[in-house]
Formats: sequence, structure tokens, C-alpha cells
Amino acid sequence: MKIFVISLPDAIARRALIAQQMASLGLVYSLIDGVRPGPSLSETGYHHNERLRRFGYGMARGEIGCFLAHQSAWQLVKKQTEKCLILEDDAVISGLNLALLDTLQASPYSMVRLAGMVHKKYKRIAGTVLAKYWGDPAGSAAYVLGPHEATKLLAKSARFFMAVDDFLEATHLHGINTYAVLPYPVWQSGTDTQIIDRGRPELSISTRLQRMLVRIPIDMKKYFYRLAYYVF
Repeated sequence: MKIFVISLPDAIARRALIAQQMASLGLVYSLIDGVRPGPSLSETGYHHNERLRRFGYGMARGEIGCFLAHQSAWQLVKKQTEKCLILEDDAVISGLNLALLDTLQASPYSMVRLAGMVHKKYKRIAGTVLAKYWGDPAGSAAYVLGPHEATKLLAKSARFFMAVDDFLEATHLHGINTYAVLPYPVWQSGTDTQIIDRGRPELSISTRLQRMLVRIPIDMKKYFYRLAYYVF
């Protein structure tokens, strides 16, 4: 399985750490440069107005850069004939091994998380190492992705307005069910991120009310998609 690691060009320490981990596990990988957006966000595909309509505040520049870097990874996966593993450079991969990657390559599931930040209710898939979640475990540090799924993610994120980990779980937007290997073989180091600089400003009562009204039909759609995925 091909492995792509997203890392900012000047993240020297992180690149050295991921190289050391990969070497110790006998894994080969390719680097994808992380992105720091320029002054003109309109050229990135970021849909600021839709972001404000749904969330009430804009995405941080680091979140936008992170999304763009993952899109670069999807472009590479799209060109492959097999599933690939996408990692962020703060991933601790001590639980990874070739046998697990081979198992995931042979499985019928083509978008699989190998890491998560939040524990959610889940249900095991009989006879596999996989589970499906009720809810979003958050994070985009490690996931396996197939070429067809990469193509769909790219098509559905030509105009994006949410963080990449939220988008990965947005089945109601891209139509791809996400699974997870449990327990996670990868975790995030917890070091200060160089890509994400999330912040949530205090919103006015009118903005919160408007956001709630906009999100009611969206949340209902999400719920029924998730219910069908989780139950069946």
C-alpha cells in the first residue's frame, strides 16, 4: 500500500520523526508538502459565505491550508489503482504494520480511519478489525482511501467550508461511509500543530439563531444518513 505523509516543508523535526518511525517499521512513504494559503483565499476553493451561513464564523487559515494539503493527497490517490494510506506528520504509527495494511487493502471498505481524537459509540463489523461509528471521532491524522473515493471527495470539495476531518465524516455530502480500525493503530502526538489554528469566536444571539435555523434541515439529513449507515 502506498503511503503519503502530509508535512509542511519547514517542519524539519516532524519530518525526521516520521522518517524514523517509518524506517523502524520497514515502511516506504512519499511526502506531500503542507500548504500555507496566500492572501487571496477566493482562489483556494474555500467558500467563505457558505461557511458563515452554516457556522457563523470563518475557517482559520491553517484549517484551509490543511484542507488543501489533503486535497493534494486525494489527487495522488485518485491516480492509483489501489487504496493508499494518508498520514499527517504528527502521527505516531507504532501500531501500524504491513499485515494490517494488506488486510485493509484486501477488504471491501475503502475509507477507513486509523486514528481518532474523540471516542464515540461504535459497532463492530463481524469477522473484521473494523467498526462503524455513531458520530464523528474527529481528526484526520491517518486514514486509508481508495481511488474512487478520492475522486468523490475531490468532486464534492471543489467549494469547501468545513475542516477536513469534519468533511471526511460528512457522508450526507459525499456519500462515502467511513469505518475505523479499533483499537486505533495510530494516534496523534499531541504536539502543537503547525497546520491547524482553530478558534471559535463568541457569536451574537442573532448569529446563533440564524445558524440554528440553517442547520436544522442539514442536521436532519445527517441523522438519517448516519442512521441508515449505522443500523444496516
